[in-house]
Amino acid sequence: MMKKIYLEVSDELVHQLKPYEDKLTEIVLLGLQQLKIHEALMLYSRGLISFGRAAELAGLSERELIRHARAAGIQPQWNEDMLEEELA
Repeated sequence: MMKKIYLEVSDELVHQLKPYEDKLTEIVLLGLQQLKIHEALMLYSRGLISFGRAAELAGLSERELIRHARAAGIQPQWNEDMLEEELA
């Protein structure tokens, strides 16, 4: 079952989205994934969750999240399991 969501957006955003009208679902899914990664890394960087939990929240493997963390300037604290996975 599909549900409809109605959003109120600025005229500028409507203008920017116009060429991508047929890809709005993909845009939302990509944005949602990026938001999950961002929030997970913020919680991790504040010391509120472990890196493994951050990966779970982001829906990624630890290896994938390491790449995102590095791109965001966050250096994960290493343990032996993470090192083995990185070298695999």
